[in-house]
Amino acid sequence: MQVHGENVLYANLKNQGLTMITGCGHGGVLNLLDYARRTFAGGEHIHAIYGGLHLSPLEDWDKQRDDIVKALGGYGIAKIGCNHCTGRTAVEKMLASGLPVQRGTARNGSQTDSFLGNGDVLELGDEVTAKL
Repeated sequence: MQVHGENVLYANLKNQGLTMITGCGHGGVLNLLDYARRTFAGGEHIHAIYGGLHLSPLEDWDKQRDDIVKALGGYGIAKIGCNHCTGRTAVEKMLASGLPVQRGTARNGSQTDSFLGNGDVLELGDEVTAKL
């Protein structure tokens, strides 16, 4: 995809499963989740994903993006903590489809409480948190 230097972190949380953390998911959220399934022991159970999912950073939308949101429902993810380049449109579609998007507080300059923003915390379980 001609994107270089982008990092994705996969962590195995005790008694929870894998968590995927990405900055800006240029690689494609489904590609990154499938990579975890193929590569890591326990990859078939993704507990949480966090980061920019790069679904509609410019708020554009089409059937392919609808298909991505629908496919996310098949991964059994317990918590989705998305921000910045995920896009408001994508978050609205994810919430409408019943995906477990963690809401934010809309404080510290964040524009919406639909998703995590500045100063919000994603609680992952067993005393593990990701502070923004």
